[in-house]
Amino acid sequence: MLELREISGIYSGLAVQEGGSGTARFVRLSDLSDLRSGRDAKLATGEPPAVARALPIEEGDLIVAARGATTDICQAAHSWLGAFISLDLYLVRPDPSKVDPGYLAAFLDLPATQAAFSGNKQGTGLARLPKEALDKLAVPLPPMPTQRLIAELARSFHDEAALLQRLANLNSLLGREALARAFRAATTIQNS
Repeated sequence: MLELREISGIYSGLAVQEGGSGTARFVRLSDLSDLRSGRDAKLATGEPPAVARALPIEEGDLIVAARGATTDICQAAHSWLGAFISLDLYLVRPDPSKVDPGYLAAFLDLPATQAAFSGNKQGTGLARLPKEALDKLAVPLPPMPTQRLIAELARSFHDEAALLQRLANLNSLLGREALARAFRAATTIQNS
């Protein structure tokens, strides 16, 4: 096992200066929740960050919620590449020679890991996960082929959940439309 900081770069988010004519895109905590729920996130735009630690999101990066009851984790969406993260998020950039990003995302999302995160949160209300707790998290590292298999298994479950959510949404829409047609038919018959 190695600590997360030994296999990944971990970076804190930035204050977002929204509005104006800035073209820099920013991922916020609400965007992470939207993505995890299967909704498209509309990223904030603003002035480009002027600090050296501002890293644009790259392929394979993980976005970790710093605040909230649960610690949402997700791999960067394609549409987020080049954007920056806000204050309530951490950017985890796995070293691909040591850890598969999909494997790491799956590990960070495990109930036991989430419980460890919850135990380390500080503050009341919207508790915050300190960066040090993320840095020192022990991560088991099986051989890379095993990591890739676990990453693919996690991706399969994620894809299935997304499809089931889409099916549930379509079924709900179909049900509402069927009821609307039934009401229209009943009204037409009654008015005849």
